[in-house]
Order: sequence, then C-alpha cells, then structure tokens
Amino acid sequence: NVSARRVTDDGEVTPQFWMSASGVDKSALHEIGRDILLVHGYDPTRDVMQLRVPQGVEPRRVSVDAIEHWMIYQHHPDVGAILHIHAWMDGIPATDVNFPCGTAELANSVSKLIDAEPDPAHAVIGLRNHGITATGENLDEVLDRILPRLQLQVPMT
Repeated sequence: NVSARRVTDDGEVTPQFWMSASGVDKSALHEIGRDILLVHGYDPTRDVMQLRVPQGVEPRRVSVDAIEHWMIYQHHPDVGAILHIHAWMDGIPATDVNFPCGTAELANSVSKLIDAEPDPAHAVIGLRNHGITATGENLDEVLDRILPRLQLQVPMT
C-alpha cells in the first residue's frame, strides 16, 4: 500500500494522509474516496481509522496498515510518504515479533523502530516474515532509494 501526507493549498503540513484503499490496483488509483482515501484520524477507543469521503461516494475499506502509517505521520512531520510492500532488503532493522497485520502492536513496533533510525524521514523497516515499510519525501524518492536493494523474496524465520 502507499500513502502520502496531505499538504493544504497554502502549504500547511497536516497529520492527515491520502492512502490507497484495500484491494485496489495501485497502478490504477483514480477515484477520490473510493480508490484513494483521506485518513484524518484514529479512534483508539473503537480501534478504527477515521476517513473523510466526498458526499455520494461509497468508500472502499482502508488498508489494515493505515494505523501504522497514522503513527508514523504523527511522530514524524518530515515524512511525506510511506510505502509498504511484500519484499525485503538486507541489513535493515526489523520487528522481533511477527505481529498480525493491522494491529496496534505491529504499528507501535514499526513506529518505534523508525523513531530509532538516524533519519526517520528516510527509513526502511522490516516487518518480520512479512515485508518492509519505507518512509521518504514522496513516493518517487522512496522507490528510487529502495529499488536497487529490493529482494522480492521475504525471508521466513
């Protein structure tokens, strides 16, 4: 999945972010509120992400990884985009536990590992037996940085 921080027309950086919907072809993100969702909050009491959807649009489900992206954007205002893929890179810090996707435990673990990186705005973190999450200025910058080192097979331990 992919996400990008929302920046207002006057340049204000917000904690809100645009994120690909669950199950959508990431090369064909077209309809706002259906393919691309605006995440504007998280309700910890109900453990649900809060979306803003245009009137008359029936939204798809937001990615289960939205909570992870939310935590990263909250802690790091300099992160402009996040990419999560099912691939691997050698030599990156990784979660110790294979937490279930979409859980607060996984999101907290990844967020803490990003916090510990020398440059959290340009980090790559492994999710044990699952894939990676990478932060950057924008999605092009993230892809340019990680593609040369990417391994398509995730090691299982």
